[in-house]
Amino acid sequence: MVRCLLYVIGVILLFGIQSSDVQAQIQTTTHNHAQCGVGLIEGQAIKNRMLDNRRNKVQLLEKFERGRGNDSTVYVPIQFHIVNKSDGTGGESNQDIFDNLCRLNQDYAGINVEFYLAGPTRVINQDLLYTNSFDNGMANYFMGLYRVPGVVNVFVGNEIVNGQSGGTTLGYYTNGLDIVYAIQSAVRGTGTTLTHELGHFFGLPHTFFGWENKNYGGVMANTTGRTPTIVTYNNQPYDVELIARKNSDAPENCQAAADGFCDTDANYLFGFFGSLYNNGCEYAATAIDPRGWLFRPEVINSTPSRFKILEDETAFDELWLKNNSTKDKIYPKTLIVVEAEYTLGGTTTMMWQDTIGDSDTTDIYCNTNSDDNIIGTGVLDVKKGFINLNNHRLDVNVTAPSAPSLSFAAAPAEYTITPATGNHRTDMDSLRVMNTSTTVTVNAGTNVIATDIFYNGGTQVSSSDRTYSLPVALAPGEAYTFSPVDLRVDAMQLAGVTFGINTYAPHRDTSGTTSENVMSYYDDNCATQFSVEQGDAMKMDIASRGFATLYAKPSNIVITDTAVVLHPVDNSIAPQPLVHFAWNPVNGATMYHVFIYEINAIGAPLLGGQQFDVVVNGTDYWQTLTANSRFEWVVTPMNATTFCDRGIASKKAKFRVFNWNVGVDNVEAEIHSSKIYPNPSNTRQDVILEVESKVAGDAQITIFNGIGQEVMPTQAISLIPGNNIQKLTTSTLAAGLYVINVKTLNGTTSHKLLIK
Repeated sequence: MVRCLLYVIGVILLFGIQSSDVQAQIQTTTHNHAQCGVGLIEGQAIKNRMLDNRRNKVQLLEKFERGRGNDSTVYVPIQFHIVNKSDGTGGESNQDIFDNLCRLNQDYAGINVEFYLAGPTRVINQDLLYTNSFDNGMANYFMGLYRVPGVVNVFVGNEIVNGQSGGTTLGYYTNGLDIVYAIQSAVRGTGTTLTHELGHFFGLPHTFFGWENKNYGGVMANTTGRTPTIVTYNNQPYDVELIARKNSDAPENCQAAADGFCDTDANYLFGFFGSLYNNGCEYAATAIDPRGWLFRPEVINSTPSRFKILEDETAFDELWLKNNSTKDKIYPKTLIVVEAEYTLGGTTTMMWQDTIGDSDTTDIYCNTNSDDNIIGTGVLDVKKGFINLNNHRLDVNVTAPSAPSLSFAAAPAEYTITPATGNHRTDMDSLRVMNTSTTVTVNAGTNVIATDIFYNGGTQVSSSDRTYSLPVALAPGEAYTFSPVDLRVDAMQLAGVTFGINTYAPHRDTSGTTSENVMSYYDDNCATQFSVEQGDAMKMDIASRGFATLYAKPSNIVITDTAVVLHPVDNSIAPQPLVHFAWNPVNGATMYHVFIYEINAIGAPLLGGQQFDVVVNGTDYWQTLTANSRFEWVVTPMNATTFCDRGIASKKAKFRVFNWNVGVDNVEAEIHSSKIYPNPSNTRQDVILEVESKVAGDAQITIFNGIGQEVMPTQAISLIPGNNIQKLTTSTLAAGLYVINVKTLNGTTSHKLLIK
């Protein structure tokens, strides 16, 4: 994400574009989905670079493969910059960055690319970069100062202020500076923000390129239903990508439109809608492209909920279409294929097939997760007569074979079919039966037979009977009318056949992996992959930049040995606030990750306590800590390619910090009082430790030098109530400041000893 800003610092520097043109990944504050705040200007620059590389595809891919050598990996150097506040606080931890770098390498392993550390993380103490505000351009200025040429530079700060509402910007790539900036929460654990932003770094546009600062719903509200052929931004037209990929009746535009890849689905900013349209990782709405093809064809139920046929009519009277989407309506102009068929004797015959939604007379509107009759007279209805039986029809013939004197007046039959149950229901408003004889009475129980006949033009296809029993006797000239309730019949067939209608979207070309693509804006749980074409594009960009040939495989060996702390060791004392940390050199290590943090009395990390997280090249480190406090520290050996293995870290070591230049810390427990004499003493002279104990018990005596190293073996003594005198052999110690530590079960007493 990039913006260009003019600012003056000594000279006028141009670094980006306007704030609305920032290529950023945004996380909304109300849900877990990533939202996009992308400007098209920078996105177009990224796409142009990708298209330029594509013109030399064969040569660049060959160059990439040559750089790998014997099917090995192309190694790309990456430099991390941790940005603190100006007072040196608030920065991201190295461990979080290394963990995310491990995830980054997992994501890029599929294209045989591995990132390695160009050097220890750099630390920048600068408020104006810690809070990255595009409004004054100072962040770009400082990143331009600190970036390391020829490597991938990633700056990790606290906040990106971009003036957009509805979300928090997680990170961005700027083409002008060729750097990535990400906020702390985006580079922790297994998040994919860096994977996404480095996709931009290596020439990948967003999958929804052209839809930045727009949303599908807003565009659809101003059209007749189909996505327009182009969307515009600052009067610049951008082709809308077609859903279909390779199809004879839809010219393929995926190599030019949107992100320019044909193996990524068309994406009209699907990730943007978040909790409104997306549940988890599935796009839940009903987008259609300029041709009327649905992105999710399954939202059209494969069969209608029900449909109706009227006697002697060759067109369907009702067709209740089911919209399976729980989030969105089916828009007008959506292409839907309708196939009317019947089954007789196990053979299915299609009567009629056509596509609705492709003319002004076949618009539809189907509400969210509902059934709608799409045949009617409304503006968004399919006009009656369009969906038909293609010259097929149903007729009814009423007879009474045992009573030839009966005549009939029947209302037209209505046939309602419910495909889900297979039920074929027949309704008639009335059936009037009259005895036309002048002499014969027709008995009660006489059968009246209604024969439903299915015709194809003038040819009878099949038939079946409905039989009704006359409930009363009819004298000559009398009549009886059956009620609608008496006439209703439910059966699994009608006129001897089973009727059916298939409804479906005509093209099903999407892979359904839009949310899984890293360059979309779904959340981290969804974004898991690059497409094959995206992988090739990144390989070409890596080759064109020289990463594939300029940088050899790092020579670092795999580190297998663990680090060992030398001082302060576990349960030791640091005699002064300026603490010297030291550890053994580890074979293969070129740098070491040192983590020091304040703990409470029970050894748990202290909330809000001092913390130091650094990467150094040598085997020692000096740091001033708070006196009279407890700390724990650990050191992990690393090199350019070994930073994921925590098993090679040293054991954690706890220690206390005193300030013996000021005084001695005394902890009263079993010991009532103690003293050392002579003090000061001389070299080649022993001293006496006198301890007055309240109770009987054991004690350990340890002597430390001025940097906290234990200089004599620990002595164990037994205390009795009262006065205890112990001679300490200090005659072998050189002149200097020492601390004698007397530790009992419940406390420690410390004495400063000066040897002249």
